[in-house]
Amino acid sequence: MTGIRGDQEARGVDEWEIIGWGRAADVYALPGDGAWVLRRNRNGGDTAREAAVMARLARRGYPVPAVLRAEGPDLVMERLTGPSLLDALLAGTYEPEPAGALIAELLARLHALPGTPPAHLDLHPGNVLLTADRGPVVIDWETAEEGHPPGLDHAMSALLLAEVAVSPAPYAPGARAGLAALLSAAKAPVLPHIGAARVRRAADPCLTEGEVAALGAASELVTELAASRAA
Repeated sequence: MTGIRGDQEARGVDEWEIIGWGRAADVYALPGDGAWVLRRNRNGGDTAREAAVMARLARRGYPVPAVLRAEGPDLVMERLTGPSLLDALLAGTYEPEPAGALIAELLARLHALPGTPPAHLDLHPGNVLLTADRGPVVIDWETAEEGHPPGLDHAMSALLLAEVAVSPAPYAPGARAGLAALLSAAKAPVLPHIGAARVRRAADPCLTEGEVAALGAASELVTELAASRAA
């Protein structure tokens, strides 16, 4: 089989349509029948562990993209059709409260799997694709790790929503509503894990100094809302 990078060099990078990108990776549509995409980590990080996690979850029936192969920083996986939950929220076709409840449900399904399921640790609206044929599908498992309590996974998702809720963005009120819904629907205790979630989030090298500084206010909001629901 031709290596992914070798094939790209042979065809020329300009022939590969870029269809998505984030802070640490780019996603390309692979030539052919349109069934596969390639996600390339810009930092060169190896994708083998992430591919193994996704394959294991797929065997257990959890909604993840099918993986074709992993090679160094390149991961070839199923191309899914549908907007992200974030895009649907911004377009007004999905409301914040159901979105927060959906994230809580996907986390609960993950942690209810047999064996030792991993924690996603980065489940936010941008990492949920709303497909017509399979329903919500969870993507981006690079940060997934085993050995963490479900409460930390919920706390990470809550903190991610809270970061938007305390920002000056026009959709901050919606993020707060989604956060409240997530905490109400959470099947695991969040309060004991907010501090650990903040420390973990602050260690993300992709965050700016301003974003790290804002974690204090975001953590306080999660604590306030979680405490009100635990009372």
